[in-house]
Amino acid sequence: MKKLFVFLFLFCSLISSYAGTVIKLGTIAPAGSLWDIKLKEIASEWKSITNGEVQLKLYLGGTVGDEDNMIRAMKVGGLNACAITAQGMKEIASDTFALCLPYIVKDDDELDYVFDKVKSDFEQALDKQGFVTLGWAMTGWVNFFSRDPVVSPADLKKEKIAIDNDSRISKIWTELGFRAIPLSFNDLVASLYSGMIDATYLTPLAASSMGVAKTAPNMCAFKIAPVYCAFIVEKKAWNRVPVKYRDALKQRTAEIAGEFYDIIKVDEAKAVEVMKKNGLQVHEVSDSVAQEWLKLSSDGSDAFSRELISRDLYDKIIAIVNEYRKK
Repeated sequence: MKKLFVFLFLFCSLISSYAGTVIKLGTIAPAGSLWDIKLKEIASEWKSITNGEVQLKLYLGGTVGDEDNMIRAMKVGGLNACAITAQGMKEIASDTFALCLPYIVKDDDELDYVFDKVKSDFEQALDKQGFVTLGWAMTGWVNFFSRDPVVSPADLKKEKIAIDNDSRISKIWTELGFRAIPLSFNDLVASLYSGMIDATYLTPLAASSMGVAKTAPNMCAFKIAPVYCAFIVEKKAWNRVPVKYRDALKQRTAEIAGEFYDIIKVDEAKAVEVMKKNGLQVHEVSDSVAQEWLKLSSDGSDAFSRELISRDLYDKIIAIVNEYRKK
């Protein structure tokens, strides 16, 4: 029996050594999407860089649940990593949501400038919670999609709007006078069909892939906020990766993540045209109405900084934005 035990122990050790380190990564992005393609490219690069010693196993399409579920799974070891939006990241470190606040930044150039100066703040916040950041990806801008046309804040206040399933976010939207319905991302389409909600906010590409325009055929052209994602890995899992490979893996992951947005912009433009051919109405916003949206953002800034974002970081971002706009 002792010999058998020793044999089994050595056999299992050999198999474990042969298998190397497996990092299990989850994402809500569906199979066949750009995320699928690029994540598989990252997985292939990891295998190549480490000669197969480190392998990335992908769980796509929310197969392990929504982003909140993925975070819980990482904390107990069911997952080791995820490609996660700022909506999900705020459950780990709420300051990472700062640039997703409505109308804080207004275009890609402004976002690039600000993000470059606060990225280290985000990564330090994630590090304090036990996560290593491997790369960032910009995935577009959010617009309102609604059953009835929405151009002004007054229009949106007539609609039942789906918001992130977070009590802090719900409280802020309600304080601002909206009919906010907290929902899981996975319940969004069914809730539109049932009439539980009338409006939501998504990137046009996400709206297209989910078929949202079938029941919410109106899009407000005024961009609300950017959507950015991070590739994060739990520290204990990252520490299992041999030190000699870590820098190369981080560098290559960041490079591939940086390629996302150029591809997404092309795909998104095509998606909007297809939705328009199928009945989507895009509503432009005048300068005067844009000011109404901006005032609403200003009114909500205290609530956001009180409930979600540290005041110091919020003030830092506003100062950087003003610095950029004076150039």
